[in-house]
Parts: sequence; structure tokens; C-alpha cells
Amino acid sequence: MTSHQVKLFDDYLARQILKFSIDVSVAIDELGVVLMASESVSRVFGWQPDEIVGENIRVFASESQLKQFDQYLAQCLGSENENSIGHAHQFKGIHKGGSYIACEITVWRDDDSHRQNRYIGIIRDITEHLKSKNKLGEYLERLKQSRKQLKRKIHELKSAQKVVARANQAKSEFLANMSHEVRTPMTAILGYSEALKEKLDSKDNLEFIDIIQKNGSHLLQVINDILDISKIEMGNFEIMKVDFSPTKILQEIVDEFESQASQKGLNLYTRYHDLIPSSIQSDPLRMKQVLMNLVSNAIKFTESGSVYLEIRMLSQSKDDRLLQYIVSDTGIGIPKEKMKYIFEPFAQVDSSSSRNYGGTGVGLTLSHKLVQLLGGNLSVQSTVNRGSVFTVTLNVDEKNFSRQSDKSSQNFCTSGAVRRVENNHDDKNVSPGARGKILLVDDTKEIRKLFSYMLNKMGLEVVTASNGKEAVDLVHEATIKEDFYHLILMDMQMPVMNGYEATQLLRSQKNQIPIIAITAHTLVSDREKCLAAGCTEYLSKPIKYEVLREVVHRYLPQKKEVLSN
Repeated sequence: MTSHQVKLFDDYLARQILKFSIDVSVAIDELGVVLMASESVSRVFGWQPDEIVGENIRVFASESQLKQFDQYLAQCLGSENENSIGHAHQFKGIHKGGSYIACEITVWRDDDSHRQNRYIGIIRDITEHLKSKNKLGEYLERLKQSRKQLKRKIHELKSAQKVVARANQAKSEFLANMSHEVRTPMTAILGYSEALKEKLDSKDNLEFIDIIQKNGSHLLQVINDILDISKIEMGNFEIMKVDFSPTKILQEIVDEFESQASQKGLNLYTRYHDLIPSSIQSDPLRMKQVLMNLVSNAIKFTESGSVYLEIRMLSQSKDDRLLQYIVSDTGIGIPKEKMKYIFEPFAQVDSSSSRNYGGTGVGLTLSHKLVQLLGGNLSVQSTVNRGSVFTVTLNVDEKNFSRQSDKSSQNFCTSGAVRRVENNHDDKNVSPGARGKILLVDDTKEIRKLFSYMLNKMGLEVVTASNGKEAVDLVHEATIKEDFYHLILMDMQMPVMNGYEATQLLRSQKNQIPIIAITAHTLVSDREKCLAAGCTEYLSKPIKYEVLREVVHRYLPQKKEVLSN
């Protein structure tokens, strides 16, 4: 290929590049006169390439932009100052038809030695670019504002969390104080009524005492339910996981309610289906609380007929088993339209039921929440005037229980007859000459008097103190006289020095006297707190005489001169 042919080919390629170029390319002289233009000039500015030749490049700039445009050209064309050569300049261009275009021009000097006074201008339509840039700017601005709002929200959230934390702390303290303030007087009410009952012969007076005790116990249960629901809602409720017998709990429920069922003329049945595990892992206290609530409701809302307590196992898979407790009755039933509200707080089947049968509507709510915390489900089926069936379903893995094989199917019925539960802790267990010496510490005079009566009834000597400091001083005095105390009953909430401080002080002095914590606080953490302070055992108010006696006897030294069997 000859040099002439090469030149022709290069010219052809140059024309093709200019033809398909998106940007507008123009050749101008030192005065800005257009010598040649690419075909894209018609698309961008509406001028034909041959039509624009001879026009000044200024024709592409809008009138408002001419001053800045001329300054840029002056710096590029025929000037010794070449700082602007190759640098872009944005301006508002104008279409031949009069519309405006956002443009950017870059001027380059022609390097051909024979054409020192010629320049190449590249003009680009940047309308879409500016739109994108503006959108990006708007987005970045919105993002900036969003970050400011997010920071503000985070600050507000942290402030709100602090408020909630303070509120929860205040609520927790309120619940603790409420529990203490309610349980302490209830201990006196129930305890003194039981003591008074022993000294009355009149049938009417005994009935009055029974009414006081029954209603006092009911009031205490309602308060306990409300406090438990509050603890659950606060996330301050604790669930234990220990081994226990599911059938033993069922029998304990029967023992608890057979007398009540008999008084109403109801049959109370228990049924065992197939093989029941001898033990499972869960919280026996909470499980019993749920079942007692369900059985209590069944008896309350059943005027005639029967109440059934059943337990059975269901297989979901080889390693996945379900344990079910079923409480059914032949009572008034629940209307279909009320079923979906039955587990909501303070829900009643209807106002007449509330008047006829009593109840606060918190028992089923608490039971439902407790079963959920135990990892199970509480469901209900009911037909009006035919009865209700409540089913507690717990998932028990194979690894969490051992099977019992000695009981495949049983059916017990009280049939209105009350089985007598023998009391293994009658007063004959304590001989008249028993000399156990007890230090009783409580800041409430009535409680000191009540517990002193109970302990004296057991044949034990009692010394009292009203706060922890008095108790520590009495222990020191007894040590000096070598007239030691065999057991300390210690209230934990007291002025001057509380039970935790007194117990820690005694333990730090190497004193190993058994100390039984007596408190109105009932959380699992409260028990752990008492034991961590050095207490030997924990009892929560109110305390029944039989329970107190069993614990006291358990920790008294087993010597003939102290306790006779």
C-alpha cells in the first residue's frame, strides 16, 4: 500500500470516527471560526455540518453564557497562556431551535506544524450526566439527612431504653415491695386464724374461721397471679429445669382438691394412659401451679357431674415425645365466640359468670404464659352446658425422661368420698421436754408473736429479735454464756441490719448455726440470694404450721435432749 493510499485510508477512518462519534467535534481557527464539524452537530445543536462552517463557535453558547465562554476561548486560542488547553469548560448551550443544552467543551491545539493556528474543540452534551449527578447529589443529601435522623433516633432510642430500664427497675422494686407488704400481713391473717381455730369449740365460730382462711388464701392466690403476670411481662420470671415425676404431681393435685370436689358432690377422676415416664425435666412448681389453676376452675364452673385429670404420652417421632395433662369437666362450658379471648388478661366468659362464680380472669392468662415458658402449649375445647377440656402439651425428649413400667393404666375415683391424708408431723413427734432453742428474727411484732406460738407449740424455746443487729448481739451473748442456739429463723427484709447482712456477718465469724431465711420475696433469684448470703434453707411467707415444723425439725440437732422421735 502506497503512502497516498495509507493517507486516504487514514482519512476514511477519521471520517468514520467523526460520523459515529456521540460528541460534537469541530475544527476552528484562532478567531473561533468553524472550519469543519462532525455529523453529530446536527443531533446536538440542530446545525448541518456544512451549514455551521464559517460560523463562530460562539453560536453554540447561550447569551447568558457568552462572557464566560469568550473568556475560556481567549485563554485557549492564539494565547501564549496555555493553561486552559485541554481543560474542560461547562456552559449552557443553545439549540438552533432555541432550547437549551447543558454542554462541556474542551479545546486542543492542532499539533501539525503547518497548522499552528488551528484548534480542535470537543463539545459534549452533559444533560443526562448533570441529571444523574443532581440525582446523586439529592440522594447523598437525603442519605446525609437520613444519617442525621438515624443518629437522632439512636439517641432517642438510647434515652428511651434508659427510661424503660429505670421504669423496669422501679417496677421490679415495686413488685418486690408489694410482695413483701402483702405477704407479711397475709401471714398474720392466715396464721392467727389457724391458731384461733384450735381454741374454738363452737361450730359456727369454726365455720367463720374457715371462711376467713378460705378467702384469705384466695386473695393471696389472686395477688400471686397478678404479680407473676407482671414478672413475666417484665421478662423477670425464672423457670427451673429439674427432674420430677409427672404422675406424682397429678396425685398431689387430687390430694389438694378431692375435699373441695366432694363438698360440691362432684366425682374427681384420675386416668393414666399407657406408659408414663417416671421422671421428666421441667419446672414442677410451675407445672403444678398450672394444673391447680385448671382443676380449680373446673370444680368452680361445674355444678354436677365429674372432673377428670388425665395424663398420657403421644409419639411424634422416634425421639420426639409429647406429654399431655388433660383437665376436663361437665360444667357450664365456654361460648364459641368467647374462645379466642379466653387466655387474654382479665377476660370473662360473660358478666353473669363473673357474678355467679367469681374470678378475676387472670388465672388462665397466667397458666397460658407459664406453659409457653415451659416450652409447651395450652389449648381448650368447650361446648356450652356440656363442659370444657383444657390440654397442656409438653415436649419431652427421650434423653429427658426415664420410663416407668409398673403402671400401664389406672383409674381412681373419689366418688364424693374424701380420702383422709395422714399427717406425718403431728405434735407427738415432739416430747413435752424437748429443749431446742430457736432465735426468731423479724421486724414485725405480729409475726414474731405468731411464729413464737407455732414454735412453742412444737415444744421449743424461742428468743426473739427485731433486726439483724439484735440477732448478732444475741448470738454473741449466747456464745459467751455457752447457751447456744440450735437454729435461727431469719427474716431478710429488716431495718438497721437486714437478714442478708446479719447472715454474712455470722458466717464470717465462723458461726455454723443453721439459718432458715424467711422472706416475702418469692423469685428463684431470691432463694439463690439467701443461700449465697450463707442461709441454710429458704421459706417464703405465708408459712403453714406443718411446713415450718418439718423444716425446723429437719435442721434441729438429732439428740434426745433436744428432739425426741
